[in-house]
Amino acid sequence: MTTVEFWGGVGLIGSSKVLVSEGSHRVLLDFGTDIPADADLFRPPVALRPGRELAQRLRVGAAPRIGGLYDPAQLDAGDPLAERGAHTEVFLTHGHIDHCGLAGFVDPRIPVHASPATIALLTALAACGDGLPGGDPAWQPLPEQQPVQVGPMTVERITVDHDTPGASGYLVTTSDGVLAFTGDIRFHGRNPERSWHFAERAAGCDVLVTEGTALGLGLPAGPPRTEDDVAADFAAALAAADRDLVLLALYPRDLERVTEFLDIAAAAGRRIVWGDRVAAFLAEAGIADVLAWSSLGADALRADPGGFVLQPDLGDLRGIADLGDLPLGPKTVWLHANGEPLGPFEPRWELFTEWLAALDVPLRRIGSFGHATADDLHTFVHRVAPKVLVPIHTQAPDLLHPLPPTRRVIPAYARPYRMDGSEA
Repeated sequence: MTTVEFWGGVGLIGSSKVLVSEGSHRVLLDFGTDIPADADLFRPPVALRPGRELAQRLRVGAAPRIGGLYDPAQLDAGDPLAERGAHTEVFLTHGHIDHCGLAGFVDPRIPVHASPATIALLTALAACGDGLPGGDPAWQPLPEQQPVQVGPMTVERITVDHDTPGASGYLVTTSDGVLAFTGDIRFHGRNPERSWHFAERAAGCDVLVTEGTALGLGLPAGPPRTEDDVAADFAAALAAADRDLVLLALYPRDLERVTEFLDIAAAAGRRIVWGDRVAAFLAEAGIADVLAWSSLGADALRADPGGFVLQPDLGDLRGIADLGDLPLGPKTVWLHANGEPLGPFEPRWELFTEWLAALDVPLRRIGSFGHATADDLHTFVHRVAPKVLVPIHTQAPDLLHPLPPTRRVIPAYARPYRMDGSEA
């Protein structure tokens, strides 16, 4: 009998962990860290002690107690979680921490599969000192639509569209039917055909496990902002700034947008200057002609502020007062294109916006939502028409409504379900 357990993403955004078991074999789809719905226990100034990150997370319930999964060296001596259990393999959908952030704690004897682009992204981050806690797992690059056998189960990766390279969904074929898992998905990016192709491959599956991030967020009505909208707003903002400095917050793991912004800035006669940490990552990830802050310097920026767009490396905001030392002009603006701090839900956001107000720097949000809209989610689910629908990675799973005869199941944490949606 096949069972499915949900060890993350239940009633909250992020933290996806879907465990599919058949006989003595297990497939774990995603292994991400939590995006807390309430206060984040690990926000600055808290720092986990090196070598104790997993044990300290387990102690406060910030990592799931799944036996036979973790590297025994990362656990307390005698922890029963270290006991070997069913043969397990891990499959990651993409390189965002709420989907991969715990992968560095996986037992090195357990293969961790992901798209080549996802592995390249995470390897580049590791090379710059920003890798996964616990170190790199036993990476296994998985070509698209190349089946992997895990005991009686077969796992296949399908590329989807999301705001980071290599994003994927998975099809898990078991003796009791097919489970499809979207990971994170959108239909308004540069490559919507990828996500619709996943819908075609998943059509009629027994279980569809889908993200539902947009549900209940109160997003504006109407069509979603597209990457064309983002690019046009960036170009218009550069023109409006005249010869004043422009500040930027762009999420560097969105390499597609990074490349587009570099081209737009060049067309406007500007170069993007990155904080050293981000610049090192982008260079390692293969982005050409990356200009780091330490290579430019404050004097060059003051001499020609209109020649640059600056993405400061604020980190935990300890250096935010340094913004006052920049050559800010009357037309300087901070363009927020889904970079850090990510939004009002973050503890850093209030302090960040207070400093911009004090420096009289307008904040303009020009990003585009990285997830499927509620309307697109419903169209997607209706097109797939699964026997059972399981919405996770959302605070409002009850707002995703399938058409009959699809049965919706809102899962409980760590509870096993059969492929027909009943409790095991």
